[in-house]
Amino acid sequence: MKVIFAFALLCAGLNTLAQVDLDPPKGDRYKMSQTCVDLLQQQVNMELHASLVYLNMAAHFDNTDIARKGFTKFFKHSSDEEKQHAQKLIDYINRRGGKLRLWNVEMPNKDTWTDALSALRDALDLETRVTNELHVIHHKAETICRDPHLMDFLETEFLQEQIDSISELRRLITTLSQMNSGMGEYFVDRQLLDKKDEL
Repeated sequence: MKVIFAFALLCAGLNTLAQVDLDPPKGDRYKMSQTCVDLLQQQVNMELHASLVYLNMAAHFDNTDIARKGFTKFFKHSSDEEKQHAQKLIDYINRRGGKLRLWNVEMPNKDTWTDALSALRDALDLETRVTNELHVIHHKAETICRDPHLMDFLETEFLQEQIDSISELRRLITTLSQMNSGMGEYFVDRQLLDKKDEL
């Protein structure tokens, strides 16, 4: 008898929970909640920070004392991509009726690297942080803002590209780690210089 009663209570609770979850979202769904606008604003700042970090890396490797044109090209391309990501977020905020507030872009705190491998490791750390923040926004878009359009936008425009970027960085790090640093770095640099831009 106790088992039947407990089962009945459980079914009643699940039924109530199902009704709550199936309630349609209330209010104007065109405009994003301010919570999600603020999160995207923070991501704009992070993307611009990443762009500046990569621009710093490109400048370092382009210096005549370093002269690694392949890595210069690679990091310049990465800088441009991050700037494009920031612009996509700005455009999306505007399309959804949000308003950008004051900028708070953190400046790079490093402008030299001992070798390409250390720069690639820093780049991997940066891309991982950017990706993790995008996942936080995606999670909050689902659980707090209840905004499936924002979730789709992040999945379509950002998450796959982040996976590809991290994969490329990890492969470059693996390749360089397994080579003699001087000659290996030279060959990877030439390879990056000859690589066609995939825009």
